[in-house]
Amino acid sequence: MSTRKSMGLGLVLIQIALGLFFIASGIMTLQLEGGFLGRIQAGFGGNEVATAVYSILNGNVANIVIIAIGVCELLAGIFLILRFFMGVGKLADVVLIVIMVVWIVVIVLTDILGNGGLLKGALSSFGSIISFLKVISSHLLVLGGILLVKRG
Repeated sequence: MSTRKSMGLGLVLIQIALGLFFIASGIMTLQLEGGFLGRIQAGFGGNEVATAVYSILNGNVANIVIIAIGVCELLAGIFLILRFFMGVGKLADVVLIVIMVVWIVVIVLTDILGNGGLLKGALSSFGSIISFLKVISSHLLVLGGILLVKRG
């Protein structure tokens, strides 16, 4: 079994896409306002992480958790891009593990337990099935990307 030190083109593209996704998602998450307005922004902006946090937490606790997740997303994205140019050590992997756990929670809260999720209407009509498949496939693509680019 041979080991390759260079990354394949597919993995490079996934790492770039995931890095850019987390940078954009982190910035969007950090720009959300607290309280009711933040919930509306998260829903309309498609911010799955904030929507999932708001579904289980309220008030200042939810805002603090969302800010912490936004910072982790931003750091994960920056570290993924920086990996191409310099060694970032294991810190990037630690941040990716945190994001991976959060992303699994997002999948459970939105795609299984949330409105339009598997247990709440995903199979009620052809349109809802197609919508559900589109959303869960994008969430699984991000999770798969995290697993692929995480080293060690």
